[in-house]
Amino acid sequence: MKTLITIVAAFALIGATGCSKSPKAVAARTVDRGAPLATNAVPIWNWDSYPAVKKMRLGLLPCTLQPRSQITIQSTLAGALKLYVTQPQTNLETGIVWGEFEPAIFELEAASIEESKAKLDEREKLLMELEIPKQRLQLERTIEEMQRQVAMVRLLTTNRELADLTLSAGDNTSMLRPDSLFKKETELKLLTQNLNYLEQTNMALIGVDLPGMRSQWRRQKIEFERRRAQATLKMPFKGQLTVSLPLADGVAEYPVNIGQELGVARDLSIVRVRVPIANSAWNSLAPEELSVIVRLPSGQELEAHFAYQKIERIQNREESAYYFQFLPEHTGMVARMIGTDVTCELWFNLGQATRIVPKLALIMHNPTAFQTGNWSAGLAQAFPGSRLAVEGQIDLGIVLPNHEIKQAAR
Repeated sequence: MKTLITIVAAFALIGATGCSKSPKAVAARTVDRGAPLATNAVPIWNWDSYPAVKKMRLGLLPCTLQPRSQITIQSTLAGALKLYVTQPQTNLETGIVWGEFEPAIFELEAASIEESKAKLDEREKLLMELEIPKQRLQLERTIEEMQRQVAMVRLLTTNRELADLTLSAGDNTSMLRPDSLFKKETELKLLTQNLNYLEQTNMALIGVDLPGMRSQWRRQKIEFERRRAQATLKMPFKGQLTVSLPLADGVAEYPVNIGQELGVARDLSIVRVRVPIANSAWNSLAPEELSVIVRLPSGQELEAHFAYQKIERIQNREESAYYFQFLPEHTGMVARMIGTDVTCELWFNLGQATRIVPKLALIMHNPTAFQTGNWSAGLAQAFPGSRLAVEGQIDLGIVLPNHEIKQAAR
């Protein structure tokens, strides 16, 4: 600031020396004005040269055009990758498969899993239609025989004469034991429970754990689907895919390593402008009143409005970044500029009538007032009652008192 004031003062001094007129001319000019010439008088200032506006350009800043979202796709597997795209950059719909690892091997494994399921289904059908009915029939016959024996033992224990006849005849005397009835009833109860379990299709009763086999098959299939999902590359959203591999004509499969970059997917439904703002004075402004203008190569200017602000970490330091969003109808025009060096104009809605004055004009008008570099103090000295609204890169936004709006500076 002091350097700028010194340079301006030097030019003013050279101009005054090189263009000075003769003493007669100076005297004549003094006589014409009717007053003596003041060598230290401040030049006349006319506020009408700077009409009041409500929007101010703060400055030109480097900015970056970014898509709504961007995903760098890296390989989680190693092997031969088969690509289904033939162009380095193409537009794809959501869910489109654009590459697969070892698709033939995964197809064989998928067929094997489906074959295992078919065998399980056939095994279950065989059990339900043959084995279980056969087991049920055998159990029912055994239960009937056990019921007959229980009835016989019960009869023998209640009929003494029949028991004596049985004992004298030498028939099965085990039924006459005191605990015989209890054992027979317990055995009948167990057989009845087995039949109930069998009717509930509890296949473990016949030595086949079919539910466990199905659970194991489901785990196997889930694991296969997880591995196949890792090996299948799908477009995560509708947008643009840029393949990182060097494509060659007639080649569909490419060897890749784990962690190798395969491509970049960009969602171009929304394009934003990222503007890093290091000026603390601008960070204190209401962000919703900020906007940026980007000039296209054709000369057309497109405006983007404030979306959000983030504190981001860039190379071990924190940076305040403002994001601005273009209107949907302008997205297609600015999307082609993603990845290029762009300069944008940062604008601020002042909200009140403000005079936009170049800093250089103020310094040339009154170098003494602005020699300290404090613009607010300089304005108070040069134009009492005026107020600094906002400071831009090369301009100041100045608000005048109401009674001085239409008057020249005093």
